[in-house]
Amino acid sequence: MLAIHISYDTLKYAQLVNFKGTPFIESLGKITLKDGLLIPDTTNTEVIRSLADQISNIKSSAEFPDNSTHIVIDSDWFPLLVHEIDGAMNDVDRDKFLKWRLGEMLENAQSQYTLIHQELSQTQASSVKFLSLGIPQSFDDWLDRVIAPSELKINNVILDIQAIGDMLTASGQLDPEGGLQVVMENKENAIACHLYQGQEFSGLFRAALNWDFKITMDHVRGDLKLITEVKTAIEQALMGKRDPENVLTNLFYFNSTGDTAVLSNLGNYESCCQSLDLVDHFNFRDPDFDNIDEYAVVLGALSLEIQERFGED
Repeated sequence: MLAIHISYDTLKYAQLVNFKGTPFIESLGKITLKDGLLIPDTTNTEVIRSLADQISNIKSSAEFPDNSTHIVIDSDWFPLLVHEIDGAMNDVDRDKFLKWRLGEMLENAQSQYTLIHQELSQTQASSVKFLSLGIPQSFDDWLDRVIAPSELKINNVILDIQAIGDMLTASGQLDPEGGLQVVMENKENAIACHLYQGQEFSGLFRAALNWDFKITMDHVRGDLKLITEVKTAIEQALMGKRDPENVLTNLFYFNSTGDTAVLSNLGNYESCCQSLDLVDHFNFRDPDFDNIDEYAVVLGALSLEIQERFGED
């Protein structure tokens, strides 16, 4: 079983093998892409061909070739909202509102997307929270053209937000009390931050960490109010200010590829900060592999696969 994460500038992959009834991560790898990917563009045959060749190479390099794979796509590619609506709305009005709400974001491009709305469990008596997602209608064709030459069989296509959530779930780290959790990666002062609340995705942002430890966000999806609160809380933590009323009830961070000194102050929050040590939750053929944290998303895509296949053992 392969998991391949297709993002803006890299292909990352991991291979899961069954060795005498025990799941092992046999290999990890990363390929840098020359041309940045923003959306699944079916007209750019050169990029499609290049991606197809790279994925074929990944399959060929696997020590135990397996045609089945999970594909993970960055949520950056998809218009996404987490929003609350009036709980008193009937189903017809609710559907109209959800379509209009995401349509406002897409403007004249709405016809180019398939709209999906999922009710979240984080609800109050007066309101219902929804996750709304737009999938480009060109996506299936694009993915087929990228994957078909490798003859891989796609078992699942998920977003990075689901892969991270699956990793927390399978490793028993998703907060059962419904608190806020932040999975944060820092790489050369570029921060990627995923937020989960009530055991469900709430938001994400990508940002730059400036010299004065202030965070400049350049990509935001989800609950903007919550994201802003988390951004402020992280800035305070980075400045070494401990606040007992800090919005973070649990903070998971992994940072092996970044500047460890930058995030060291988060260690002061002993009661709410934990290191997300992936080595503790997966069996690696080479546990000393450099920068395992970089592969959190692909490992997350395999985590529930491991739980389903080997849970009884």
